Amino acid sequence: MRLPLESIDTITEPQIRLRPRILNNTIGGLFVPQQISLFHGPERAPLSFLAHTVIVSAAKMKTASCVFLDSGTNYSTALVKSLCQSKDEASQVLAKIVVAQVLGLADIVEKIEMIQNFGEVSIVVLDNLTGALNLTGAPGTKGRQRNLFGALDSIRRVINELDTHVMITDHSSRNWTSGQPIPIGGNVLSHAVDSVVQVDRLRQGDDVVRILVERCALPLTPPGVIVKIGSKGIRSIR
Repeated sequence: MRLPLESIDTITEPQIRLRPRILNNTIGGLFVPQQISLFHGPERAPLSFLAHTVIVSAAKMKTASCVFLDSGTNYSTALVKSLCQSKDEASQVLAKIVVAQVLGLADIVEKIEMIQNFGEVSIVVLDNLTGALNLTGAPGTKGRQRNLFGALDSIRRVINELDTHVMITDHSSRNWTSGQPIPIGGNVLSHAVDSVVQVDRLRQGDDVVRILVERCALPLTPPGVIVKIGSKGIRSIR
């Protein structure tokens, strides 16, 4: 028997609230279940800080587990604690975050499939994809791109089953012709995600960061935002 579309119970609202409010107004609406968001930029530090901010926000709001897939030495317990208001809150948040090391794309697929045994998962953060790609094969090779396609396909299948969101951070390089930043992974990656967000510093060595939504599934693309990223978290520059 066919069911009318309106009778199908799907979650289309974001499950995370970010602070400050100006940051939430820009990217908060992207963290919808069964979707993949890609955050890319020329530096790892702002991306990793943003990844920690998102997973801590999810752990504060939800009772479910949050998964942090780490392709290097990105995960920081000290940073998680600094993003919490008290020692008790930090302990509760840390208890909800499951950290797993990933050594290449095949390892991502294995870890993603293992997540299905966790029960409810509020968000999965992969920080960062570039590290996993570099451990898989040489840049630009067909074999690495095929493996990337397979990994992204596995991620999509699992998040559809778990009704969760996956946030991916990725390094980007400049296109020689247009000068525009392009995420490492090319068209295979860009076509497999639901939203693409650019993250870069306004000035080298400064703590002022621009966050620009390049593409998303929302009816209206949110405006960009400029924030400060530092030891006290992400703050509005106002």
